[in-house]
Amino acid sequence: MGEISLSELIARTEKSIRPLKHSQSTLYQYRLGWQELSAFFFERDQVLFSKVLTEHYILEAKAKWNAGEIKKWRFKLFRRTAEMLIWCFEDENFTWKYHKEDPWSKIHQESYILLLKNYLAGLNKEGKSDRTIQYYETLARQFLEYLEQKNVTEIAEVRLKDVSLFLPFISKQYQPTSMRTVLSALRSFLRFVESTQPTQICLSVAVPSSSGRKTVIIPTITLEEERKLLLTKDCKTPLEKRNYAMMLLALRTGLRSIDLTNLKLENIDWKKNTLSLVQTKTGVPIVLPLLTDVGNAIADYILNARPPSNQPYVFLNAHAPFQKLSGRSSCYGISCVVMKKAGIRQGKDDRKGFHFLRHSLAARLLSEETPLPVISSILGHRDKDSTKVYLSTDLAHLRACALGLTGIEITLEELR
Repeated sequence: MGEISLSELIARTEKSIRPLKHSQSTLYQYRLGWQELSAFFFERDQVLFSKVLTEHYILEAKAKWNAGEIKKWRFKLFRRTAEMLIWCFEDENFTWKYHKEDPWSKIHQESYILLLKNYLAGLNKEGKSDRTIQYYETLARQFLEYLEQKNVTEIAEVRLKDVSLFLPFISKQYQPTSMRTVLSALRSFLRFVESTQPTQICLSVAVPSSSGRKTVIIPTITLEEERKLLLTKDCKTPLEKRNYAMMLLALRTGLRSIDLTNLKLENIDWKKNTLSLVQTKTGVPIVLPLLTDVGNAIADYILNARPPSNQPYVFLNAHAPFQKLSGRSSCYGISCVVMKKAGIRQGKDDRKGFHFLRHSLAARLLSEETPLPVISSILGHRDKDSTKVYLSTDLAHLRACALGLTGIEITLEELR
């Protein structure tokens, strides 16, 4: 787009978002944000829209927020409305986007930021997959943030003890089954540090070769809890119809949250009653049966509750902008709402996410004596041994394997 006045761009942006059907209160907030930006331009005698000046405006708003001069919600409003104008200016036809926080925003040391950027460049050069790079970057960033919290401001100051103490600290944020990958990612970063930075000691030796992984008792829902979940099918609102369809799909197929949110209309073959997709986590293609109750719930949502949208995804936000759900966090919120409606899993430490329903599917298949390779195929595991963790859920067959105490009786004197 060529030169355009700020007022004309605001009008064009407001017109472009009409199909998103924002509420009047949301539109009112956007107009407040644009008025603030207009005042910023007016003070500088600027009539034409300028991306550079708009970005400067965002930086000033952030500085005011950091100084406590404005509330966080006001800063986010100013930033969002300014970014909307930039998007419309660059694309001409407005495309809704989501602001992503700077992944290094919590790291303050310039040397750490540069080190992390060089590490990511190295991973790219090695040809690592996008998912691996994202995971390794997250772990490296968490380690550097931890160092700053401990007032270790130079990588040369890091000692083996710092690495050792980081492990119990970070283990609180990951499942026990994920710690093997955590150790691998941390070891990768520390080896990069050793190859590029002047360190007096070999830091990677502080990372154990094994996480000491123990057999985990996988939690599942009971038959009574499943019955209560299915009773929530009486859905009156579009939101309830979407939530029920997603819950039932997770319960019957064991799909991960990321695959639920990425599910597209084209993945459903209504004539063959199948779901065909490539799993986001593993890249493994799977074909699953579309059971009658699941198909009916999805059809009810698509026909009677899904907002009008040209988005290819099945499940969308219930409020404008009608985009795909954001991912794992949104799925967890939906799962919590459904379980609260059903009156189950309301304890403080009770698991409530959709992954919990994946466990339950595996447990049910095991109780029906389904072979492990078949379960692995249904769940889309890349490694068939991954399914063995669900053996802990099959209580009936575990009891049959239990050894009796006959022959090892002890006397009362021995107990004393």
